[in-house]
Amino acid sequence: MKVWVLTSEYNEYDQFGEYYVKAFAKKPSVTLLLSLDVPQNRLRHVLNGGGRVDFEDKWFHLREIDIE
Repeated sequence: MKVWVLTSEYNEYDQFGEYYVKAFAKKPSVTLLLSLDVPQNRLRHVLNGGGRVDFEDKWFHLREIDIE
């Protein structure tokens, strides 16, 4: 079984890598990502896997993970 996992990272002094946001049974929609505070101008990037772009303070990763 595979799930999609959304995580976020922050560029702050006391951050510790990726933080879990939410897991999905199928790839999330644009509407769902917007409801989770993914910036509208980064939706396509996040749907393609995400990661940091430029010098953002917060960014997201979306990965499909096998949980068997």
